[in-house]
Amino acid sequence: MLYSFIRIPTHLKQSFILAIALVACNAPANETDVTISPASFRSASEDIRYIPRYLLNPGDTLQISFLIRADRGPAIYRVEAGDTLKVKVFHHPEVDDTYYVRPDGNISLPYKGACLVVGLTPEEARDHIADLYSDMWRNPIVALQVTSFGKRLDELKSILGSPATGQSIQTTISPDGYFTLPLVGEFAAAGRAVSQVQQAVEAAYVDRFPEVEIGVQLSDTAGFGVFVQGEVSQPGRVAVTGPITASRALAMAGGAQLGTSDLKNCILLTMAPDGVAEAHRVDLYAVLEQGDVSRDALLGPNDVLVVPSTSITRANRWVDQYITKMFLFRGIGVSAAYRIDGFSTP
Repeated sequence: MLYSFIRIPTHLKQSFILAIALVACNAPANETDVTISPASFRSASEDIRYIPRYLLNPGDTLQISFLIRADRGPAIYRVEAGDTLKVKVFHHPEVDDTYYVRPDGNISLPYKGACLVVGLTPEEARDHIADLYSDMWRNPIVALQVTSFGKRLDELKSILGSPATGQSIQTTISPDGYFTLPLVGEFAAAGRAVSQVQQAVEAAYVDRFPEVEIGVQLSDTAGFGVFVQGEVSQPGRVAVTGPITASRALAMAGGAQLGTSDLKNCILLTMAPDGVAEAHRVDLYAVLEQGDVSRDALLGPNDVLVVPSTSITRANRWVDQYITKMFLFRGIGVSAAYRIDGFSTP
């Protein structure tokens, strides 16, 4: 709370009272509190450790690995495009042959033409062929064998195979925030965590390649900026090439202003992966003066670290802005003393 003791000429008392009334609406209601007012912010936490995420940026490089595991394949095999089927119809050798499953999922049978077999089990494909010929022959007996399969995985292996990287792909996020993978298309990456990108890639491949285990890693960053504002020597943007702690960002901004900065109540403004802005209290006094690194916080791209002023500093500036300058502007000499939370000035 602000207690002011102003010694002014008696004939100016009414002017002074009017001045106080005019500026009262501009004075903070509670100088010792740090308030985060935007409705979109989540409530500021009393304490914060490390924020467990890094949001990707254009120019970042991802290493995407593909591990083919037979134990993750389907329990029941179904015919796929590229498979080879050996078909035999007893007593009708003109049908006996080896048939290639075309990209459209059909095989070409004598007398019948296209026969759709993709997605069927070998037993279902056998019965389907028997039904097709049942209008020509009575109770045809059909035998079917899958003699060649796995073309789907062979195609993926041929795309991924590389002496340098093995079954993996290294891709760079484009300026529009997307990257492209073979056979499944493009993915949004900028502003998302690596784990979110991995989930999206897995979902795209799982239907076509259930045997493939996907891994996504951040192999290189293009760099980004964080912002340090308030009572620091060099406020503004700090360029970094990877995740950085609040204490390091403060050091790169020239450090806190001695005597005017409130390191116990720093505010970190950050964007959560779900797109909601959050505000966190960070006690950098405990980090820098007491060595408690558990109180430090990790900054992501475009995060803002605010080092607020102490209550005494804010009171000094308030008196200087609204009281001293007002009377000096009128050519009146004024001396003042004030007290903030037990601290006083002459």
